[in-house]
Amino acid sequence: MKLTILGLGEVGSLIARGLADQGIEVVAFDPAKPKNPAVALAETAEAAVAEADVVFSLNSAMVSLSIAEQVAGFLKPGALYCDLNTGTPSLKRRLAEIVPAGSFVDVALMNPLESSADRLDLSVSGPGAKKLAELLAGLNAEVTYVSDLAGEAAARELIRGMVAKGMAAVAIDALWAAKELGLQDWAIEEIKREFEAASAESFQRQLDATAKNPKRHSVELGNVVEMLSEAGYESTTLNGVAATLSKVMHSKKIPFASTSD
Repeated sequence: MKLTILGLGEVGSLIARGLADQGIEVVAFDPAKPKNPAVALAETAEAAVAEADVVFSLNSAMVSLSIAEQVAGFLKPGALYCDLNTGTPSLKRRLAEIVPAGSFVDVALMNPLESSADRLDLSVSGPGAKKLAELLAGLNAEVTYVSDLAGEAAARELIRGMVAKGMAAVAIDALWAAKELGLQDWAIEEIKREFEAASAESFQRQLDATAKNPKRHSVELGNVVEMLSEAGYESTTLNGVAATLSKVMHSKKIPFASTSD
C-alpha cells in the first residue's frame, strides 16, 4: 500500500512516521516544505497523490475544499481520498462530491496523538470507509466503521469535542472565579480530584440528580451567581448552565436520565 499525506503539521507528521515505521510506503506534501520531514516529500500535491492507494488530507477545514479540488483529477482509479480535518458534516458531504465517486472517506481522529507510536483510533464513514478499514487492518490502528454516509464520523468527533471543550471551559471559568476569591490553589486541586474520581457511574448519578431536582440545582447555581457578582467576577459559562437547567425545569427530558428512586 502506498499512502500520501497532504499536510505535515504536528499530527500529520506523527501519523506519517507511525505508518512508515510499520512498513507502509508514505509520501507527503506540504507547501511549507519542512526542513526535517518525517517522510519523503513530493514536489507538488498532484505528484504526491498520483500513485497513492490512500490519501490522507491533514491540513485544515479552511483549505480542505480547495485542496480536494486541486488533486481530485490526479487520483488514480480506485484510490481512497480520506479527509482527517475537523470539519462539519456538511463540509464532508461537499468533499465527497468533489473527489471521484466511491473514493471519499470521512475520518475522525478520536484520540490525541502524543507520539508516532500511539495507536490510531479512527471512526470512518463515507462510501470508501469499509475499504479503508480493510486496508488498515493489522496495523497499529483501531478503525470503527460508522456508515457509508459522509459526515457521520465528523458528527461523532464534534460531539466528543463539545463535551471535552465544554468541561475545560467550565473548569477554566471556575479557576478564574476562584482567583478572584483567593481560592485558586484550593480550586485547582479540587478540580483535579473531581476528574480523578469521575466514572461512568458518577456521570449517571449526575444526570439522574439533575433530572430529579432541576429546581434545587437552579437555586444552588443562583447562589454561585450571587457570590461571583459580589466579588465582581463575570462568569463566562454560567449563563449557558442556567439555560440548560431552565430547559430541564420546563420538562425537557434528559436522555438516559432516570427520575425514579
